[in-house]
Amino acid sequence: MLVSTLCWAHKQRTLKQIRERNFEQNGGNMLLQRLSQQQGYTDRTKIFTQVELQNATNNFDEDRILGRGGQGTVYKGVLPDNMLIAIKKSKVGGDPRQIKDFINEVVVLSQINHRNVEKLLGCCLETDVPLLVYEFVDNGTLLDHIDPLKNECSISWETRLKIAVETAEAISYLHSATSIPIIHRDIKSTNILLDHNHRAKVSDFGASRLVPLDETQVTTMVQGTLGYLDPEYLHTG
Repeated sequence: MLVSTLCWAHKQRTLKQIRERNFEQNGGNMLLQRLSQQQGYTDRTKIFTQVELQNATNNFDEDRILGRGGQGTVYKGVLPDNMLIAIKKSKVGGDPRQIKDFINEVVVLSQINHRNVEKLLGCCLETDVPLLVYEFVDNGTLLDHIDPLKNECSISWETRLKIAVETAEAISYLHSATSIPIIHRDIKSTNILLDHNHRAKVSDFGASRLVPLDETQVTTMVQGTLGYLDPEYLHTG
């Protein structure tokens, strides 16, 4: 009995050390520092535990996968209160630049409160790669609805116009209404999610940039998807 207890205690200490190491490697200290600089936003971003998200996704079962992309895999999860969530499992693997982009996405989204922007609920940094937890948006991407190869029952032009207006309102909010202006830098049909009422939700802020209010002209390293980039931004930064 004593040996079993000692082995269990040793295993728990080892797991705790792994979680602490992952938290540091995934930019946990950087995130806490950045969030502490944003007054009033820290409480909006919950730090989930690894166990909570394993339980929500049935241990990240393949059947829970909503999609895969260049930035990672997205899983559908269910919290104990039956709230549906989307969990983005990043492909960040210790690269300082990728970690910085990940932390930037968390900090950016922690400031945003708009009905046409996908809401960030929190993140988990205890796992080998960081996880972002979002509200669940149940009707796929805009591309899923306008690409004839994916959907023969294309949405109406009236609905498309509504989605365009809502997306424009979200971008206007990011540029003008947030405490620090936000440049998304990768607006495209796969980054616009739709709910069951075809309401637009702008998503994927990994390439975003916070712009201090005192900067009238801002030069950034060009990021985004070719074919969707603003020509002036592409040529001048």
